[in-house]
Amino acid sequence: MTATDVHKGRNIHGFIVTDTIDLPELNLRQIQLVHERTGARYLHLAADDDNCLFAACFRTPPEDSTGVAHILEHTVLCGSERYPVRDPFFAMIKRSLNTFMNAMTASDWTSYPFASQNPRDFDNLLGIYLDAVFFPLLREEDFLQEGHRLEFDEEGRLTIQGVVFNEMKGAMASPSSLLSRRLAKALYPTTTYRHNSGGEPEHIPELTWQQLRDFHARYYHPSNSWLFSYGNRPLEQILEQVDRLALSRFERLEVDSAVPPEKRLEQPRQVEERFPLDPAEPLAGRSMVQIGWLTCDIEQGEERMLLHLLSLLLLGNPAAPLYRALLESGLGSNLAPGCGYHDDNRTTCFAAGLQGTDPDKAEAIEQLV
Repeated sequence: MTATDVHKGRNIHGFIVTDTIDLPELNLRQIQLVHERTGARYLHLAADDDNCLFAACFRTPPEDSTGVAHILEHTVLCGSERYPVRDPFFAMIKRSLNTFMNAMTASDWTSYPFASQNPRDFDNLLGIYLDAVFFPLLREEDFLQEGHRLEFDEEGRLTIQGVVFNEMKGAMASPSSLLSRRLAKALYPTTTYRHNSGGEPEHIPELTWQQLRDFHARYYHPSNSWLFSYGNRPLEQILEQVDRLALSRFERLEVDSAVPPEKRLEQPRQVEERFPLDPAEPLAGRSMVQIGWLTCDIEQGEERMLLHLLSLLLLGNPAAPLYRALLESGLGSNLAPGCGYHDDNRTTCFAAGLQGTDPDKAEAIEQLV
């Protein structure tokens, strides 16, 4: 069966075709499906391309900054029901013919994509990924390795260690990362985006192994999944494997993972945060000032396109008016990290500001922007 044979209403291994769209400008055919038994959503882009891709995605909004979504992303790849070996993910990176393998945690979703040009390798990776996300072992020792544990260092001092813990210690020591996280906390005070999905180092040790397991049981269910494939691999073959290896073992479940729009502020608010500096560094000219606005909802496609265009016109290059005005003002040394339009969250935002400045210049920068 080719992609052109697929039509609305057809049942393919338990998946019902809900829509098909030809995209001649991109030489693609888009096919949308839903798994009748579990409600899993599926999107396939049929293309004359042998570099085929598959991704399993889940909506994973955290309720705190313990990094549960991030630690779970690491831990599900440490062995599963059919592949109970240690770290099958890293073993396949070295042994398979993949052109891409990864896993990533965003502010409200987690994704597990891979790509391969070899059909047999693609099938092997599909089996490994499906088993990893839906049937992981989630052993306590893997949680301790990836999340946090206590260890004595070489000098006999008790320290906190862990792959994600150490990763986030490094990330949150970066002023640019801190600026992004603290701006999100200020702009989104009532929704999940106020939390750090990657994990705040001071809060990661609060996470327990059971909380990790509960988070997986709650969100890593087909009813809360979005599955995606691309390329010339026959869709029927992929769907047969997805249903047989994973979805056929589940029943539909009501999962409350939707993120509501952020409530708008009634008046502007100002927030001051601190970041670490080397004791020998001078404080003058080391501050950052960023002004942020909530903009449209992520589902407002036309407004998002216009905001992207506006952001490019204002900040897209050194000759753009706002970019140029900020640099020529002498109020700072360069644009602050994260300037521009961002549509990663349910309610999108726009930010602009300067780094290499001082706190007493904040009002002047705000007026300039």
